Amino acid sequence: PKFSINCSSWCRSAMVGWDAWFHIVVTTLSMLARHALANENSSLQHGPNIVFMMVDNLGFGDLGSYGGGILRGVPTPRLDAFALQGMRLTNFNVEPECTPSRSALMTGRMPIRSGTDSVALVGMPDGLAPCEYTIAELFSDAGYRTALFGKWHLGSSQDRLPTAQGFDEWFGIPRTSNEAVCKEQPGFPPGLPLQPVLKGVKGANSTEVWPYDYDARRRIDRNITDLAVSYIQARSKDKQPFFLYVPFTLPHSPPLPHPDVVDPNLSQYQNALGEIDLNSGRIIDAVDSSGLTNNTIVVWTSDNGPETLSGITTDFGAQSDSGPFRGEFPSAWEGAIRTPCIIRWPGHVAPGRVSNEIVSILDFYRTFANIIGASHLLPTDRPIDSVDQSDFLFGKQAKSSRETLMWFLSGDMMAIKHSRFKVHFCIQETSRGSAILPGQPVYGSPKLKLDQPWIFDLENDPKELWNIAAMNPWLGHVLSPVLLGYEKSTVASPNMKPGSSTCPWMSTQSFVNQPKLQV
Repeated sequence: PKFSINCSSWCRSAMVGWDAWFHIVVTTLSMLARHALANENSSLQHGPNIVFMMVDNLGFGDLGSYGGGILRGVPTPRLDAFALQGMRLTNFNVEPECTPSRSALMTGRMPIRSGTDSVALVGMPDGLAPCEYTIAELFSDAGYRTALFGKWHLGSSQDRLPTAQGFDEWFGIPRTSNEAVCKEQPGFPPGLPLQPVLKGVKGANSTEVWPYDYDARRRIDRNITDLAVSYIQARSKDKQPFFLYVPFTLPHSPPLPHPDVVDPNLSQYQNALGEIDLNSGRIIDAVDSSGLTNNTIVVWTSDNGPETLSGITTDFGAQSDSGPFRGEFPSAWEGAIRTPCIIRWPGHVAPGRVSNEIVSILDFYRTFANIIGASHLLPTDRPIDSVDQSDFLFGKQAKSSRETLMWFLSGDMMAIKHSRFKVHFCIQETSRGSAILPGQPVYGSPKLKLDQPWIFDLENDPKELWNIAAMNPWLGHVLSPVLLGYEKSTVASPNMKPGSSTCPWMSTQSFVNQPKLQV
């Protein structure tokens, strides 16, 4: 896996003992052998293409295929048709916030391990350490072309942008969309630079395309879609497989749709939902019209559940909907961490299949590695929390390979799910104090650590309203090994601090790139 070593520092260092020298040499030779094997295999690689679309803060109840659509005043015909062509997961689990979900997808590791279990304050160190081994690097080492068009939110410095983390090329924003309306807010300093829209290629610094302002926010998902469609069409002429990651920016607040799709009789969010369906359909059409349908895995999901943010430039009123579940982002209520997920691969994933088995966004890491024959490239020097779900997805087994999941947010353990049961240790509820935000969103509200865990039966009580802890202490016997196993893993490989450049499996800090100034 990825490593960053300054060879000249070896010669200069007089502090490294012989044991450390031996460790460095053996580790380096092992890594070089692994990369050589990957390069040898890449010429033989004929695995499927991967197109991974992920929207930003869309609730479980928004799409027609998940109970929304016309119920929300906005049909979603393209994604509803896509759901019939593939497998629809109804117990797909993400993380409580944007950065943690993206980190989980990229590394297959619980975000608490890599210091990415919350969204960093703008200007503070952020993102994945360069020594993490991302899924994009795995695809690249397996002979794939890689591209990202959309929202990154895993690092704002040049050495943490997508093209420093395994992607051949990218276009998009390094952080998130609420920064797009900063200039419209009272008191914004005129000289303060806005977040840029960036583009870049591997081996060079990313450069600004234009500022991510109000107008750019309305148009960026069209830009992202155009690039994704062009990329798919170009790659259809290649023999080399590709991994295309398309993290849209909609419907994250402010949910500003492209001017071309605005219906004045609908809310901003309703119009944004319509644009999401349109853009997603265009990308699916590009796969199909390019003759890539049967050899391309297409995934569509959301990184979090709903958010409700209102203010200048943003409608006051309902936005995304969590369907039958309680809560919104950022929290560990089902409404925040259970989102739509549709997977299509003709001939492998049965069309029209629906499953309520537990699957996590973490699981794509090992699953994709197995599908493309690259499991030998996965790191063995750090905890990997991903589970290979290929047998489940391909119908070789009815049950998911996962039964348990844990969630953390800003260092706190929030909840653990086991089978049909959910145990909360810490909750985040809407503001009810002296500072009440419009719509009383969960975002910005205080967390409450519970004196005693709350337990809910999610099948009998999907809204998590009836605490059955007093009658179900037996769950402690089931969950204790999971919790103790996690604690033991952090002794062997300590969790990293937010913005850290030091990975616990690296010999010394000097062997790891240091963060540079944010863009």
